[in-house]
Amino acid sequence: MSPKENSVIAKIDFDDENRVQSGVERTLRSQRDVWRDVVARTSQYGARDLPREAPKRIFLFGAGSSHHAAKLCGYALLRDKTRIRIPVISCSSMQMGREFFPGRGDWAFAFTHRGKTETTIQALEMCRREGAFTVLVAAKGIDLGQGYHDLLLETCPLEVVEPHTAAVTSAICAVTTLLLPARAAEEWDALTSVGDPNLELMCRRAGLGPEIIVGEWEGQWLATEGALKLMEMAKVPARPFGSEEFFHGPKFSVTGGIWHVRMAEDIRIKDLAALKPAHTIDIYGGSPLAWVPALVELQWLALAVALNRGIDPDLPEAANA
Repeated sequence: MSPKENSVIAKIDFDDENRVQSGVERTLRSQRDVWRDVVARTSQYGARDLPREAPKRIFLFGAGSSHHAAKLCGYALLRDKTRIRIPVISCSSMQMGREFFPGRGDWAFAFTHRGKTETTIQALEMCRREGAFTVLVAAKGIDLGQGYHDLLLETCPLEVVEPHTAAVTSAICAVTTLLLPARAAEEWDALTSVGDPNLELMCRRAGLGPEIIVGEWEGQWLATEGALKLMEMAKVPARPFGSEEFFHGPKFSVTGGIWHVRMAEDIRIKDLAALKPAHTIDIYGGSPLAWVPALVELQWLALAVALNRGIDPDLPEAANA
């Protein structure tokens, strides 16, 4: 970080007992309790709530952060080597019925925190008409009615600020706990034991944020979600790219800092290290949910950038109407 950049970073007294936490920060600090609640509730579903036959295919879809959550759930299912090899398709709601076509025997998971995203609702209705078993993944208290879905999978309470954080992780928690019961419950239990990061240290590391975030596979979708959070919280127009995609053009437009969501399988890991990223977010291990700590770190980093820039990360209440 240059002296010029450092000089414009807001000075925050983290030891001030009267420091007012933003809604985003309070939500981030509540995530572990949310995961415990989601696992407990989702674990109560049994054979009577699901079709007798295993799904032919599993569809996971949403828009915005819900799309990113769907993609990450898809990777979690694919990483679990003990799972029956059922095809998993995770995509944007806009692709359902245009590029991907569900049918009888499929299971379709629609991610929409508020239950108001029209493209997702329409895709869910289409899946129901085509005979798929439909699951609505939404905030607690959101229910479109049985005419839309066969199963309601509740996540966290409705978030009152726009940059959804617990909404993303709790949706992933609910779906993975339903589809990978023993494995996911064990991993989420371990994740709840990890404390909150030191926000002051996060602020020092985050600086004013990156120009580009790069990652591959899960890392690319973490980069995409991290970039969205930087836009929402800190008004930073960060661009996300897959590692290989980055070296086919975007590399030549870089004028600012790069963040790298790093996993050992990325064949571009040495090439990216040579560019000396301003910050690396590491994914350790190959378990289905090994990337969750990196997702949470990116959420905290986005908050840190907002604080450094002197920007309130909470959008006006009117934005949630």
